[in-house]
Amino acid sequence: MRKLALSLSASFIFSFSFSQGLIGDIMNVETVNIELTEENEKLKAEYDEKLEKETTALDENLAKYDESYQKDVSSIIENFTKKLTEGDEKMVVNEKKRIVTRVKSLTMSLKKNKKDAVQRFLNSMQIANRNLPDFMRSDEAKSVKETAADHMKKFDEEYVANLDAVRGFEKKEHLVINNNSSASAQ
Repeated sequence: MRKLALSLSASFIFSFSFSQGLIGDIMNVETVNIELTEENEKLKAEYDEKLEKETTALDENLAKYDESYQKDVSSIIENFTKKLTEGDEKMVVNEKKRIVTRVKSLTMSLKKNKKDAVQRFLNSMQIANRNLPDFMRSDEAKSVKETAADHMKKFDEEYVANLDAVRGFEKKEHLVINNNSSASAQ
């Protein structure tokens, strides 16, 4: 009976030790909280400075693209308005087609230029992110990607709105020729 009790307790202890594995208790390591060291704070400050600089540069580039686009479209429309006063219907129809094509092209270029600017921002920040300590990288990278995604979403919405404006221009009748001789005869 004693041998039976010893063998049962030995098998219980033996099976319990295998359920945790040979290194179960060795692998049970306590979590360690670390404070930011002076070096980590310096790296974070440098990263934040780079982020601020790149964000400002991005915003300035986007504003320049918008300004250039608006200036180009305004110039095209001013020229069209001058040609409208000439009253040549065929010329107005042809010019309108050219304007629609040109403005659509400018609109696509605007979207591409803006997306390229955001990609340059992402590339620059990815390089800066590599200098951060490992435990900071993912949060900072996520923040930068969210900023870029917000810009991309705005670009897509702006692109659709600009194309809607072009379609509205295309559908509008810009030259109406009144026949004054028939109005005066009545």
